[in-house]
Amino acid sequence: MTRISNNSSGGLSGFISKMTKTDALAPIVALEATVVVGRTIQAYKRGGKDEARERFFEEIMGSIVWLYAVKAFNKIGDKILGKILNVPGAPFDVGTDKVLRTPFENFMKDGKAGKFTKGQVAAMKGAKVLISVLLGNLIIGVIVPKINHYMTNTLRHKRFEEAKKNENQNSNDILEINKEPEEKALAPSFKGGGGFGALNWFTNAIENTNTGKLLSTDVGCCTGRMYNARTKEERREIAIRDIGSIYFYMWASGHIRDLLNYVESGTFKRLSPDDAELLQKQLREFLAKNNGEMNVERFREGFIGKNPAEFKVPQGIKFESGKLSIFDKFLNKFRKVPVEPLQVAKVSDVEKVIKDKDLLKRIKDMAKLQPERMNEAVITKQQIIDAMNVSEINNPKFLSNAFNKFTNNASSDKYRYVSNSSLYDYKKQMQQYVEQICKKAKDGKITSDLLKKFERKNYIASGANFLAGFAVSALFLSTLIPKIQYWVTRTKTGVDAFPGIYDYENNKEVDA
Repeated sequence: MTRISNNSSGGLSGFISKMTKTDALAPIVALEATVVVGRTIQAYKRGGKDEARERFFEEIMGSIVWLYAVKAFNKIGDKILGKILNVPGAPFDVGTDKVLRTPFENFMKDGKAGKFTKGQVAAMKGAKVLISVLLGNLIIGVIVPKINHYMTNTLRHKRFEEAKKNENQNSNDILEINKEPEEKALAPSFKGGGGFGALNWFTNAIENTNTGKLLSTDVGCCTGRMYNARTKEERREIAIRDIGSIYFYMWASGHIRDLLNYVESGTFKRLSPDDAELLQKQLREFLAKNNGEMNVERFREGFIGKNPAEFKVPQGIKFESGKLSIFDKFLNKFRKVPVEPLQVAKVSDVEKVIKDKDLLKRIKDMAKLQPERMNEAVITKQQIIDAMNVSEINNPKFLSNAFNKFTNNASSDKYRYVSNSSLYDYKKQMQQYVEQICKKAKDGKITSDLLKKFERKNYIASGANFLAGFAVSALFLSTLIPKIQYWVTRTKTGVDAFPGIYDYENNKEVDA
C-alpha cells in the first residue's frame, strides 16, 4: 500500500485510522474489553468463582451502560422532547460561546419551540440529560451491585445445601454461612431512597463532551457502589478502583501519545490518518498543479501562507469580544503568547469598511464556516486575517470540507454547537503537518514521493503512539489497579480475601 488515504478502509492503515480517529468508539471498546478480562482474571486469582463472577458482570454491565445505555436514554429523551416541542428529534444543542455560535438562540429565534419560553426549553433539555445520567448511574451503582449480591448469596447457599447433603464430606469442611439476623449488619440491605445559562453549560458538558459524559457516569456509579458496599473493606476497594481508574480512562492514553509525538516531532499533537485524509488529498493536488515538484519556500507559502503577523485588520470594524474561560486565564500566566478572547464582527459591518471585492468575497465565504448567528452572518478577526492571507489551507471551501468531516457535519449546522477553538486547533495541526513535511525535504524540494513517505510515516507513528498509550492505560486498569486495591486490603487486615463475603473481625465468610 502506498497511499493511506486511498485505502483507509482496510488493512493496517484502516485499523490505525479507526483507532486513532477523533472521538472514535473502537479504542474505547477495545480498552473496555481488556479491563473486563484483566479484572476478572485478577478477581478469580484472589476470590475464586464468586469474586470473578461479580467482577465480570459488573464490568460488562458498566461498559454497556457507559458506551451505549446513556446515549440510548438520551435518544429516547430527544424523542419525548421532540414530541413536546413538535420538532422531531429535538435536534439542538445548548452550548454556546455567546458571540460566534449560538445554536440554542437560533432554535428559539426560528420559532421551533412554539409556545414554550427559553427557560422552559432549557429546563426540559437539562432534565432529559440529567434523567439519562441518573438512569445510567442507577443501573451501574445500585441495581448491578444488588443483582451481584443476590446471585452470590443464592449460589453460595446452593453450594452449602449440596455440601450438607454430601455425607462423605467432613462437616468441618462445609462453608459456614452466618444466618443470624443480628450479624446481617455486615451485609447492608438495599438502601432506598441560576439561571438557564449555567443549566445549559451543564447540559452541553454532559451531552456533548467526553469528559462530561465519563465523569457524570463515573462519579455517580462510584458513589452508588460505595453506598451499597457490604463491608468497609469492600467500600475502600471500590474507592481505590473507581477513583484511581478515572485518569487512565480519560487522559493517560492521550498524554502518553502527546509526549511521544513531542519526542519524535517536536509538537505534542499529531493528525490521525483519518483526520489528515482531506489534507493529504489537497497536498497532492496542489503539488500536481505545480508539475509534481516545488521549492520548499514556495510550497510552504503557497499552502500555509505568509506569517499572519504581517496582516492587520482594517480599522473601523466593530468587534464583539467573548470571554476567556477560567482555565485559559490561568494558563495565560505561563504562556509565551497569551490566548486572546474570541473577536467577532458582523459581516454587514465588515462590508462598510472593506471595499476590495475579491477580499470581500473571500470574507463572505470564510464566514460560512460557521452558521449564521440568529440569521446574521458573522466572522472572527482570525478569519478576516485568513481571508487576507491567501493560501491553500485558508481556502474556505477546503476548510469547510475539513471542518465538516472533523465534526461529522456539526460545524455547519445552525442548531449544533462546536467549539471554535477545537476547529482551529485542528487547523493548527494541519499547518504543523505541512511544516513537518517541509523539514523532511531533501535538497530543498517537495516531491510526490516525499508526500507518500510522510503519509506512511505519519500513520506508522500514529499507530505506534496509540498502542503505547493504550497499553499503559490497559495495564493499569486491568491489572495494576486491582493489585493495588488487593494489596491495601491485605496490608490493612492481614487476610487476602474477597471483602464482599468475608468478616475480617471474626475471620469467617458471611452472606454476600
